[in-house]
Amino acid sequence: SFESPLSPNDFCSEAMMVREQRTVFSNHWLFVGCVSEVQKSGQYLSLDLAGVPILIRNFEGQLKAFRNVCSHRHCSLVTSARGQSERLKCPYHGWEFGSDGRTRRIPAAQNFPGFDREKYRLTEYPVETCGDLIFVRLTNEGPSLQDWIGSLYERFREITDPEKWTLAMRRNVSIDANWKIPVEATLESYHIPEVHPATFSEDPGEGKSDHDFGARTSTLRTCFHTPRWIDRLLRIVERTMLAILGVPHQGRYEHHHVLPNLLVSHTDSLTLVQIVSPTGAMTSSSVVWQYRRRSSRSNLVSRVCSWGWGRFNSFLSWQILQEDIRMFPVIQRGEKAACSRGILGRCEERLHFFESFVAECLKADVPAT
Repeated sequence: SFESPLSPNDFCSEAMMVREQRTVFSNHWLFVGCVSEVQKSGQYLSLDLAGVPILIRNFEGQLKAFRNVCSHRHCSLVTSARGQSERLKCPYHGWEFGSDGRTRRIPAAQNFPGFDREKYRLTEYPVETCGDLIFVRLTNEGPSLQDWIGSLYERFREITDPEKWTLAMRRNVSIDANWKIPVEATLESYHIPEVHPATFSEDPGEGKSDHDFGARTSTLRTCFHTPRWIDRLLRIVERTMLAILGVPHQGRYEHHHVLPNLLVSHTDSLTLVQIVSPTGAMTSSSVVWQYRRRSSRSNLVSRVCSWGWGRFNSFLSWQILQEDIRMFPVIQRGEKAACSRGILGRCEERLHFFESFVAECLKADVPAT
């Protein structure tokens, strides 16, 4: 066992959260949404990244990411998390912008003689995709997305391939806990017997689990073959459903973490993608996307089974997530009252990897003078 790299204060301090936004989030590739959510021209997503309001929009098949701020009088360009519009237009004075961030139309343009369209263009950010996943970085300099994800890049392309997978669920969750607490809950199976006795049931244990580490990623590979009759029945149902869909059954579970806050779970039947973002020192928000298997066959029965099996797995995933969510405020209260650092065991080495990353980012932070 070893001591946690982070102190209880790192889970409670407002000043620490501000430093994390500046160091843990601002310089790295961050997952923001799915290509399938912005497939059509004019569709957009908006969200806050490290306190920066971001707009991702489809311009005739090209994805662009801008600061969600009009260059005229700084009104937000869009206010909803998702939507579609014919033009990117400010709702305050009607200024319109193109895919290069420059103005396309200014009402009563004679009021702005000699206006410099290049100087006053929208602030743009790098955007890249991997399979159905969209990533944005708040700095222009840095490694490519493929270099950041490393060996998981091709795996993510495979398990979100739109020809094999389609979105079945999207949920937003507000959490009364520091953002690191939900992330850490996904990085170990030690809590399963206590928190998930009716779903996962038991920790598969060290003998059935493999941990792999990249420069910025960690992975768990295992199988949850518990002896309960309900689990045996579900495995039979899963094999039957996948056979109808024309999909092989391998019976493995994999969980990936891409620093700082992207979590990806995968089985033969589903791919679940989750991000957790800070909204305060002791509050956070999470967005969850779940993909279901598409049928490799065109008959009606197979397509209906794909939809129904996807709905069932979405329901089951949500039950498991709720079991974790109920624990987060309890953990947060304990962190606020704790007097010493936590203890991490061998089964929690992925937590140590994550906390060490955060600690190193904070260590490298040079406070403004």
